[in-house]
Amino acid sequence: MHFVQQHHDRYAIALERCKSFTFDVNQQAESLIKWEQRYNQHSSGRFSGYLDELKLGGIHLFEEFTNQTLLQQCCVKENSLWIGFSLQAQRPKINNNKIAAGQLMMRPSGVDFELMTPQDFHIFGLVLDGKSLQDEMVEFDAERWQSQKNKILVSEPNHYMIYELAKLIQLLLGNNHYAAFQNRPSDESNRSRLNKLMPLILSRIADLLAQIESGVKELQVQPQTKQKVISAVSRYIKQTNRYPLTITELCKITHVSRRALHYCFEQGLGVSPIQYIRDCRLNEIRRILLRDETEVIISDLALDFGFFHISTFNAHYKQLFEETPTQTIQRSANYKNAIISYPKAGTDARS
Repeated sequence: MHFVQQHHDRYAIALERCKSFTFDVNQQAESLIKWEQRYNQHSSGRFSGYLDELKLGGIHLFEEFTNQTLLQQCCVKENSLWIGFSLQAQRPKINNNKIAAGQLMMRPSGVDFELMTPQDFHIFGLVLDGKSLQDEMVEFDAERWQSQKNKILVSEPNHYMIYELAKLIQLLLGNNHYAAFQNRPSDESNRSRLNKLMPLILSRIADLLAQIESGVKELQVQPQTKQKVISAVSRYIKQTNRYPLTITELCKITHVSRRALHYCFEQGLGVSPIQYIRDCRLNEIRRILLRDETEVIISDLALDFGFFHISTFNAHYKQLFEETPTQTIQRSANYKNAIISYPKAGTDARS
């Protein structure tokens, strides 16, 4: 197979980062790894397409574009799960079933299916290693997912879920220049960043997939359970001096399912567990910026606390504190020297 243009990142050793441009439908079909597939073109004209993909351990994510109508005969290899979706107005069909906006298409490995895609079509995809995904699911979530994963063809419409997945894929594909993606063998710090990044990505995917359900009644949580769960998280932070970064970690700490965890925090504190733990991390970062006498590299500090995209970190920080991290550092001297006013002798302190 000969690509007219193919690009592998110079340092893509563990990551397998690749972007390819093709001008033949058969080349396009052969581009994806871990797939058995054949494409047939069903609209007139020259074919062009591209495939932008990144393999991160047990996660293979990609964005694919094809300019012609295609009938794709597909099968995912090995112990994997394929998830596909599109944000475009024109809709694909899977096994002759039209996919509505907001729906995910899902197929396990070893199962043949047909995908009909229209002209000028973008599709996002994830191929997840079965064991990696199963390890992220906790207790009840794992049991429910195991019973559903081989049955689901399409999910119920969930626009929030697909936009969040698309945002995650675009973020990862669009920021391969970011230090965490330049896995130079000689650079121990970059490998450390990558190791921190991986569980965050997989847990975020698991969080979104845990929302796939139908006919589940509203979960009611007893007040004592809410307090027990919230206290368990606070106690863990105090005892270990570290902040959990994923929902999976929080579930293991509290011994409840993802759904129960969400209800405990939303009903008990009025915020999601992710927002709660994110705010805790932001507050700790702020304390470090205020008290640290040495020069702080903000991007490194953010990554240490699980914020792997600096602009997202800055946005969350400014939203919470109404100033940027840099402004916090610049004004730290004023915070340390608070003005204290003492009443004069013989006067009423309340006046």
